[in-house]
Amino acid sequence: MPPVPVIIPYFRAPEKLSKCVAALEAQVGATCDVFVRDNSDDNILFTAAVNEGMRKYCFRPDVDFVLVLNQDAYLDPDCLRRLLDFMQGNPECGIACPLQVGAGEGGARTVTWGGSRQAFPLGVHECDELRNYTSPRETFWANGACMLIRTELVKEIGVFDRNMRFICSDADYSFTARSRGWKVFIVPGALVEHGLAASATATNRDLSIVKARDILYFGRKWLTGDLYKGLSFEGKELTRIGVRMQVEKFQKYLDVLEGRAGSVRDYFKLRQS
Repeated sequence: MPPVPVIIPYFRAPEKLSKCVAALEAQVGATCDVFVRDNSDDNILFTAAVNEGMRKYCFRPDVDFVLVLNQDAYLDPDCLRRLLDFMQGNPECGIACPLQVGAGEGGARTVTWGGSRQAFPLGVHECDELRNYTSPRETFWANGACMLIRTELVKEIGVFDRNMRFICSDADYSFTARSRGWKVFIVPGALVEHGLAASATATNRDLSIVKARDILYFGRKWLTGDLYKGLSFEGKELTRIGVRMQVEKFQKYLDVLEGRAGSVRDYFKLRQS
């Protein structure tokens, strides 16, 4: 199998990056083509950096998967191979994630992300005991600290939504994938060490503003529907009452076609009324 491109958004943490790359070089049964998008000077933030890497690799005919990885996420030696094996055996899976773990008391590993519970306003993580993750399981959204993405999915739905610059774009991308029929899975045998500190704490006012804007955009896009309603109602004939009436008429037409009520002639009489 050809090397898997690994997209790493990087910002001023050379020791973390060195450890991250060393873990990639130590992978067993898989090789990596590491792409580090250095944000140290222009700081384009997470989403734009990931998109730059996705545009570089995901539309090439020889690339089937790309790995998005935080600079402070360190793969176990067999992590990538396990993710690839799962993806190759489950073509309906568009995004596969490892369990994220941290060091607990006495060096025992504890789960820091083992799936998602809710996405808004801030991501809530499943953190069950490590021993309870015995088989692959679906999740609502993938955690962007480490996610293996099928390039067939990228060619279908595009790159991350640039309007969420730092957070929420991973959940948004997962929801978009699932809306097209793809699945998002956790592969318990694959482990990555990650403590979640980077996105969980606000280091300055500017970044806090970016995160607040990301959250609001995500909410308006997926929860209140303001974004999609604003776009879909463009057109002077599309009033809310008119749209509701048309939906009701087409539902009756579908009922006719499926043999549940009336006739096609009755439907066209209804449309003319």
